[in-house]
Amino acid sequence: MNGKRIILPVIFLMPIVIGDRLGISGAQVIGELAEMDRLGQRADELAAQADPEGAAQASGKAAMMADILTKNAPDPSTQNTYQAASLQYRAQERGLRALALFERAGGLPPAPPGVCHYLLQATTKLSESKTLLLHLPNQSQQELPSRQNHLLKKNEEWEAIFKGLHEDFACPE
Repeated sequence: MNGKRIILPVIFLMPIVIGDRLGISGAQVIGELAEMDRLGQRADELAAQADPEGAAQASGKAAMMADILTKNAPDPSTQNTYQAASLQYRAQERGLRALALFERAGGLPPAPPGVCHYLLQATTKLSESKTLLLHLPNQSQQELPSRQNHLLKKNEEWEAIFKGLHEDFACPE
């Protein structure tokens, strides 16, 4: 009798323990995705409040969440989507760091070489993000799910922002 009392609770707990050890949790993925989105929104809010350093930090954290989601994604298309998000957040981070550094340097063009270098890195990462989004496996551009469409629109917005910053900073071609 005593053996049954011990075994029954252990049997009921095994799926919970095994799922936890294997990292299987739908709620965890949803939580990580929600956190990535929250951090991305926070970055946008801070940028709108003229806090490029805070916005850059939030973008960097969103990129880290996207990296976690990429690593745990179940298929190549989902991996590419999260990887594109990570690259886009890294681009934002670098662009915002360039803006913060430009302001700290006095805010007058021409910008110091380090500022222009950050901006170049941002543009490169943004281009890599767009390439991933436009070349997803087995999908045409018309069939892109809403997250991918959202990322493409954000990509276009940031392209325009970086182009404007490049001109405002008077960075060399």
